[in-house]
Amino acid sequence: MKKPMIYSKYKTLLRLIPGLIIMGLLVFGISSCNFPDLGGIFPSRSATEIPGAAAASSTPRPSATPNIPVVQSRRLIVWVPPQFDPAAATTAGNLFLSRLDEFIDRRPQTEIQVRVKSITGDFGILESLQVTDSAAPLIMPDLVALPRSLVEQAFNAGLILPLNGYTESIVENDWYDYALELAHINDQIAGIPFAGDLMVLAYKDDTGEVPPPDWDAVIAGQTTLAFPASDPRGLVTLTLYQSLAGELPGATEKALIREDALLDVFSYYQEAQAASVMPYWLTQFETEEQAWQSYQDRQSTMAITWSSILLTADSANTSLAAMPTKEAKPFSYADGWIWCVVPSNSETEQEAVELIEFLTESSYLNTWGVEAGYLPVRPSGLDSWSELPFYTTLQQLLPAAVLMPGNDLLDDLGPVIRDAVTSVLKDQVEPTVALSALLEEIQGP
Repeated sequence: MKKPMIYSKYKTLLRLIPGLIIMGLLVFGISSCNFPDLGGIFPSRSATEIPGAAAASSTPRPSATPNIPVVQSRRLIVWVPPQFDPAAATTAGNLFLSRLDEFIDRRPQTEIQVRVKSITGDFGILESLQVTDSAAPLIMPDLVALPRSLVEQAFNAGLILPLNGYTESIVENDWYDYALELAHINDQIAGIPFAGDLMVLAYKDDTGEVPPPDWDAVIAGQTTLAFPASDPRGLVTLTLYQSLAGELPGATEKALIREDALLDVFSYYQEAQAASVMPYWLTQFETEEQAWQSYQDRQSTMAITWSSILLTADSANTSLAAMPTKEAKPFSYADGWIWCVVPSNSETEQEAVELIEFLTESSYLNTWGVEAGYLPVRPSGLDSWSELPFYTTLQQLLPAAVLMPGNDLLDDLGPVIRDAVTSVLKDQVEPTVALSALLEEIQGP
């Protein structure tokens, strides 16, 4: 009977041992001023911590910040041909880039992206406008620099915006007549001109000889005069014709070809060919660039070309004069470049117009034009050329210049004029026969 009592005592003792152990641990923890970590024994009931969340603070929360309007940034995309690239390492390029930077400084919310596009060839600037407009309108440019011939096509296709009601700058007095003609199509403002180009005579100025002012002086000089005789537009011949006739056929309903004036031009060609001033090999040239290259290669002593070709070339001892006319009357065809706006939304269109006005402001444009090799479109810009030897020539030519004929007239008359000119210079027909063939081609038998 004693064994069960002993077992009972052991059983009671075993029940007391865990409690004694815990009490000992507590006494030890208090004596060391540190409590043991019981987290591993008893589960925690605290909330799960969210990464990145800040601990709660008793600091009073600030009052709400007043609402400040946020100005949305706007991007303007500008298309230019290679000769106007602001990234080019030229003085003109640097001036253009600085002007764009100045515009951005005044409008910090505006970003400008300039993209360079070729004028001709695959994916030229006009074709790029057409393709982008139909396939990717979101990346269309907001403004684009175009020559007059492409402005006509783009305007008629609805690719550029008429600026009537958008700008007053084109109605200012400080524009040459030819520049105003550049800017308008069918009495609508197609853009704002910024660069002028005249058809001129290039000649060597180191010989001491005066450039020939008229046809008689050209023939008497016995020196070769190059021009693109096979130009499908017939521009040189039309220039000489209009210097006599005053008006082009088709310019108005009553305007017809003045046969006497055109016969005078063909007869001049015949005399010049007989004097070896206009040899038959000129009929190989279709462009002003080819005639200019002939001058550069010293195949010819003079050349009829565009002022921009002459002024941007590195040609020693070369100067600029007026094209010789029958009576030494200052006359020239003009071409040029225009800033145009591409349709988008009203706010972007207005800011694009403001950028164009900023880029055509006289004080900037007058300086840029001299460096870029393009003639002034504003009379105030002529003073910038006063130190150059042909300043007097420009004083005479710029007010007298007229816009070159439009695409439709050149397409109609150009090829038949070319055929007549080449037949005369090749000494195949008399001027009267060439004129009769031309009239029959235009008017019918």
